Amino acid sequence: MSSKPDEDDDDWFTKDIDDFDVPDIKKPSEGDAEAETGTSLLESLKIKPKQFFDDIDGNYFDPFLTTSSGASSQTKYHLPDERDRYVQKIPFSKLLNLSENDGHELFLDIYSQKDSWIRTITQENAGDELMLVTMKILQKIGSLPLFEINEELFSILAKHDQFWDNLVVFFKRSTNQMESRKKKVKAKSAVQGVGTMDMLGAVGRTLTLVRKFGAYRKKIAGFVEQLTDVLNKANVKADELKQSGSAGTSCRNFTIYPTLSDLKGPGIDLKPNIVGGKFPSVEHYLEVHLNLLREDFMIPLREGIRHFQAHCERSSEDEPFYGDNIRVHRCVQLLLPGSVNRRSAKEELVIVDLDPHDRGSIGRSVRYQKLALQNSKRLMHGSMVCLTSSPQFEDLIVAIISHRDNEQLYNGYVCVEIIKMENINDIFKRDLFMIESEIFFEPYHHVFNVLKNLRADTFPLKSYIVDTQPQQQSPDYVSRDRRALFTHRGQQFNAKVPSEWPESGAPIGLNPSQYNAFKLALTRKFALIQGPPGTGKTYIGQEIISALVANTDHQILLICLTNHALDQFLCGVLNYTTSLVRMGSQSKHSTLDSYNVKQLNEDVLIDKRLRTCYYNTKQEYLKLMEEFEALQKNGTTEQIFKCLNLLQQTSRRIHELNQLSNYEFVKNIRVIGMTTTFAARNHTLLQLLRTPIVLIEEAAEVLESHLVATLTPATEHCILIGDHFQLRPTTSVYALSRQYQLDISLFERMIRNNVNAACLSVQHRMRPELADLIRPGIYAQLTDHETVGERPKVRGMRRNLFFFTHNVPEDSGPSRDEEKSKRNSYECKFLLGLCEYLVAQGYGPEDIVILTAYNGQMLHLVQERKGHEKLHGIRITVVDNYQGEEAKIVLLSLVRSNDTGSIGFLAFRNRICVALSRARDGLYIVGNMDLLAKTNPMWQTIRKRLEAHSAIGSVLELMCEEHMCLVQIEQPEDFEKVSYGGCQDMCRVVKECGHQCDSFCHGALYPHRVCMCNQDEDVRFY
Repeated sequence: MSSKPDEDDDDWFTKDIDDFDVPDIKKPSEGDAEAETGTSLLESLKIKPKQFFDDIDGNYFDPFLTTSSGASSQTKYHLPDERDRYVQKIPFSKLLNLSENDGHELFLDIYSQKDSWIRTITQENAGDELMLVTMKILQKIGSLPLFEINEELFSILAKHDQFWDNLVVFFKRSTNQMESRKKKVKAKSAVQGVGTMDMLGAVGRTLTLVRKFGAYRKKIAGFVEQLTDVLNKANVKADELKQSGSAGTSCRNFTIYPTLSDLKGPGIDLKPNIVGGKFPSVEHYLEVHLNLLREDFMIPLREGIRHFQAHCERSSEDEPFYGDNIRVHRCVQLLLPGSVNRRSAKEELVIVDLDPHDRGSIGRSVRYQKLALQNSKRLMHGSMVCLTSSPQFEDLIVAIISHRDNEQLYNGYVCVEIIKMENINDIFKRDLFMIESEIFFEPYHHVFNVLKNLRADTFPLKSYIVDTQPQQQSPDYVSRDRRALFTHRGQQFNAKVPSEWPESGAPIGLNPSQYNAFKLALTRKFALIQGPPGTGKTYIGQEIISALVANTDHQILLICLTNHALDQFLCGVLNYTTSLVRMGSQSKHSTLDSYNVKQLNEDVLIDKRLRTCYYNTKQEYLKLMEEFEALQKNGTTEQIFKCLNLLQQTSRRIHELNQLSNYEFVKNIRVIGMTTTFAARNHTLLQLLRTPIVLIEEAAEVLESHLVATLTPATEHCILIGDHFQLRPTTSVYALSRQYQLDISLFERMIRNNVNAACLSVQHRMRPELADLIRPGIYAQLTDHETVGERPKVRGMRRNLFFFTHNVPEDSGPSRDEEKSKRNSYECKFLLGLCEYLVAQGYGPEDIVILTAYNGQMLHLVQERKGHEKLHGIRITVVDNYQGEEAKIVLLSLVRSNDTGSIGFLAFRNRICVALSRARDGLYIVGNMDLLAKTNPMWQTIRKRLEAHSAIGSVLELMCEEHMCLVQIEQPEDFEKVSYGGCQDMCRVVKECGHQCDSFCHGALYPHRVCMCNQDEDVRFY
């Protein structure tokens, strides 16, 4: 069977059963000594319903605080039908051989024969050899990042009294033998490499999972007490074991999902991000960042709900509510699908009917068809919604959009996964309020769950990130190499001894600042490279990867914030290696099509054991789906939710198996590229890969928690490339940035704490007068490469840089959100007129970009552009979306012009820096300089630089390329005088035919070679 990896597990739910390899079911032979008779596995299992908790990738719910007794409250462990009667044990010799495999191989061996494995290790009177092998296997499998599958395996063991009895007997017997030294432990030579602490680790992990089952705490506490006594006799410390059996109150008990107290209460006391100096401990670090991350999502939701409640108190509940942070859907209903297509409906277990009372005779919602939400970014997959029976929020249902089908959304339906409920049981077919948060939940969820599972002993690069120690330490793999000699472009370097490197980087084509960054990146375990605009951050990153690919055998993980940056970087890496894969499906570069994970290795066979795991898990899912369909007809709400919970757990186990499939495809590839979003969604894959070298570009724009979530305990070498003087990470709540330093990236924090950093200093982008706007005010050491002085002048313009200043007020908007409301119609008309003039000079859409600081102005520009046919294809975007990009000509609208002295985003140095540094050849700005300079000292400095270049005023001068005359533009309407791109004179240029052009003066958009020559007819340009 051939397959290809995908970003989710949808493909596996659309396969026929015949597409899977069905494992042979062997009956035990009479002569098989290992096939002993005994109690069946089903009889020995007494599993109670799982209580709500959260793991790294999980969404769990506990709809009932107490469970009823009786058959309805029992959750059965299902075996495939053929195995109900015959479950073989695994021969010890085979189990011993399997235990020598690495964790990944061992997992496939064990999970593909899960039922036999369980029966083998839960048999009565298990010998010392078997228990020792079991401890080794549990230690290896438990260390894998397959949290949902491990939860299943360990929870099954937790409910087997026989397993725990065998374990105590084993430790007692082993301890006695260790004391007497009179007997040799038979299994000692057979199972090497398993120490007492390894066994304790396996037991401790089991106890950590068991403690989530409240009903078993008393029994397990007794086991811990017995085992502690045994270990104390052998002088083995058991503190960690005791801690594993306790409930615990650390940050790992946090949950990202809101509760009623979260939504109705005042919020929690937050601790600020420690920007200067070290954190006291890993626990303190995690508490700070987990709480800040959670509140960045929770505060807008909480405030939105309070505004909605206040609205309902002063007016009717039916009166429309317009809030900035939430959308309210009234009178929605939760439905069960009734009859579910088992092959494709894994995410259609609960459906929200957004318009149940106004569907008409054909069952369609006219209201939602008009809203056309399918064309918006609302109710996206991964978004969170809160449902309640009244605006007072006396009860709560938290759900995640699990599936967004555009046709269903068009008709007013959306599929959800219920996460948790409070104070409510009867939820189906009753009117509810649904609160939709405008803050996208999914990235918060993934990053939060990665961080909360970190511990002091697993925290990546702790000495740098937590302790902020500026160590001069080489990467671990370099330290292990006796020689560590690197060769790059014919030059040899010792990666262990930076002081022995050549003094100059000229032989390898690097200027001094690039060479310093190159050396730092290759010789330090944790390195930062700051790159001001145009200094070649991507280029130096590609050079570093080139050297690492050529001189090491290690895999390299490349992470970028945006898809554009990732594509650009990987295209450069292709010059050095074709052993490359681009994860994710958002690539826009055709060069990378054949390197996309979906196109790569289509004919590679999936491991037979993995196919068996898929088959078995799919069978479990289908059995549960049959039960779910039956329960919809005659089951109780409690039974339905328990079945839903099991379905969702099984779905997540299939997702983890899909991560294993992706791992199989990419484990031997040298360079793996992905965005930060993909990395957060697929942390399991990162942990499986254990990539030692991680390079992160645009690191200064990534929230620290998001960046840490891309690292693993296996990270030996981390290189961060960015520029903290440009855009900072984006947060949802401004107060968290100002008061708690949430927007300070790890990159900037490390720079402030003098951790290993180098700065590039030669810019290759902007002509000198453009670069003068950001130096020395922002970049004191920035110099120009000799080539930037040779940039061509902008055709049709007297100057290549100009700030057109005015005092026309900005438009007023109804929204409290200034980013969405601020616009300036005057500036919009001016820039569209200027852009049309530049297009007439022969510039195309690839040469010009229109930037603005506000979304409201961007939308206004896009709308008004519809009346300018020649501007089709010209890119219009906000400054924040254009970092890392450049254009020949940039037209910039600053928008703000008022009597209140408010300049909003324009007061931030980071945004000013990005806005002024995107252009190569020409930069034309429209704004109110009097307001800006009066309000902000940085704009005063910029004004002086503009005045030094005679590049500011209320009159923009155009220059006719043919007649060398000037045309002055004082108002947007003045561009009508140069509608053809020339001056107001007649052209009179002699054409190829020998006649003069008798049209008005025109730009390069209207070349003479396309003009018909007719002495009797005037040729005009329209």
